[in-house]
Amino acid sequence: MFNRRCLIAGAAALGGCAGLAPLVAAFANGSSGNAFHSALQQDARLLGWKTPAADRLDCPSLVVEGTLPPDLRGVLYRNGPAIHDRHGLRYRHWFDGDAMLQEFRFDGQHVSHRGRVLQTPKLAHEDAAGRRLYDAFDTHIADGAPVRRPDDVNPANISVLDHHGKLMALWEAGSASVIDRDRLAWQGFQVWGDGLAGVPFTAHPKVEADGTLWAFGCATGSSPALVLYRIAADGRLVKVALVPLEPMGMVHDFVVTERHLVIVVPPFVHDPERAGTFLGNHAWQPDIGTRVLVVAKDDFDQRRWYQLPAAFGFHHGNGWEERDGTIRYDHCVAEDPGLVTAGLRDVMAGALGALTTERYASFALHRSGRTEVFETAEPAEFPAVSPATVGRRNRYVYTLGVADGASWYFRTVAKRDLERGFVECFDYGAGIVAEEHVFVPSPRARSEDDGYLVGTFLAYERGVGGIGIFDAGNIADGPLARAWLPYPLPLGFHGRFTAA
Repeated sequence: MFNRRCLIAGAAALGGCAGLAPLVAAFANGSSGNAFHSALQQDARLLGWKTPAADRLDCPSLVVEGTLPPDLRGVLYRNGPAIHDRHGLRYRHWFDGDAMLQEFRFDGQHVSHRGRVLQTPKLAHEDAAGRRLYDAFDTHIADGAPVRRPDDVNPANISVLDHHGKLMALWEAGSASVIDRDRLAWQGFQVWGDGLAGVPFTAHPKVEADGTLWAFGCATGSSPALVLYRIAADGRLVKVALVPLEPMGMVHDFVVTERHLVIVVPPFVHDPERAGTFLGNHAWQPDIGTRVLVVAKDDFDQRRWYQLPAAFGFHHGNGWEERDGTIRYDHCVAEDPGLVTAGLRDVMAGALGALTTERYASFALHRSGRTEVFETAEPAEFPAVSPATVGRRNRYVYTLGVADGASWYFRTVAKRDLERGFVECFDYGAGIVAEEHVFVPSPRARSEDDGYLVGTFLAYERGVGGIGIFDAGNIADGPLARAWLPYPLPLGFHGRFTAA
């Protein structure tokens, strides 16, 4: 159990000023952005990394092509970095930017859109000063302000959670941010319990069918540890614990099964001896291999470890366990973290290379300690499953992919039938970048794939954004409807649909 005593013992791991950050950096500052903006004039594909013209975007009625399902009612919230240029400085990495929260509202006949830059304390302080004050994921501010707590540098820019009536924007090195739903504005930091202010909280919490929420956090510093959370459907903290982990890897997502939490730790590890930004403090050490921690849900002290070959990945679709105790899960993985250390840094300066390197793979962890890896050569990212299957065996996984290896970024939407080993795809076509698509169950769903797949896209050649709505049972026929914005949106990360 997480108590005051272990909080004191793990203080540095939980984001004390010395361990929080990358604040002794000798890394290069961001730039003026001239190189990026010059490159953008020659290559429209860079449009997704351009800062929006305004901190507020509004479109009361998108132009709809096709027919919106009348039972698709609710809100798709999306989050991601948007403010890449501010106060004469352009951040050097996609992950650095301050958040813009997107709201797409469906009423069965129309779609509206709002976009709002979140005025977190970090951004508010910088705007008041008229300059950047704080280090970001991969940008060092040489004459920056002191950081006293993790949330001083919290941009709230990765994902969204809507739980027990509370809307939150998620980061992963500090607190979740509570959002005023009416104003779509930053309201305050979520504190889950006594002594937990500023403790890292994942951007990928898992919500089971009964509303139970599971989460983790990666606490770097002199005593690196994972923080594990169980939160009841009513928002009440049930338990929290620290699991020592050294060296700490860059962990972004995890898996829940019926009885366990599964956390995959790649060998892209935090090295406090390295000078640099948070990214610069990490080193690829493939000799360590990938470590997998399995923790019993009903007793966080029951743990076992598995070893896998070295690989790097961000996202899982789902996981489950079989009657004999074998745990199975999927993961979109690459050979190394080059996408993070090079590709998504270079693009901020206008140098555009191949960005899609992850491939879909599945894994088996046997009670005996034996492991199995089932790799594919198929590029895949942003996996999604029906919410009803979280932690249970699923038949279908929806991912993004590329078109015959020809596209430079995601362009296709795929439905994977794990029982038949069959993949069906829809290609958005040239000039389109597809973003994460989420599964929205039909109000009276009778099967796992009875629902809709809803996701945004950027038509960079036309200079506008949009959203596609698919019948999740039949992806290959393409969208039932597309709704078009009159302006482009910055490329973002993750979203969540809240039914009306």
